[in-house]
Amino acid sequence: MALTEITIILAPLSFLPGIGLLILSTSRRYIELIRQLQHIMDTKQKHSTDFMLLQRKRLWMFKWAMSLLYLCVGFVLIGSLAAGFSIHQQKFSLIILYTFLILAVFSATTAIIILIKESFVSASLINEQLNRDGKPGTDNF
Repeated sequence: MALTEITIILAPLSFLPGIGLLILSTSRRYIELIRQLQHIMDTKQKHSTDFMLLQRKRLWMFKWAMSLLYLCVGFVLIGSLAAGFSIHQQKFSLIILYTFLILAVFSATTAIIILIKESFVSASLINEQLNRDGKPGTDNF
């Protein structure tokens, strides 16, 4: 197997550590959100309807972001595997690899956009909480 062929198989795998870090940080934030919601339910705290709707929106965003990041990992692995199986047909192998890499980048980009939106929703919730508790808040989050 030539160095070019090995590169075709292994190069996409270099994306996995970065995606893994995104998954790790996203799942940590998701777990924290679940803990917050559990605390709200356990203590029967009263919150506005808007607050709870935004929390549900955050849950939805995390669910989709995590799913898309896992999908990204799957696309990278399947692309590398398919390229490895068809390496003797280099043109076909590259088409398969590029197709799965494009899908992986698209799913990761979509997940990142969702996570950016979630950070704005989270900032809005913090601002609302500060205002509700009688502390001065700003809308500059």
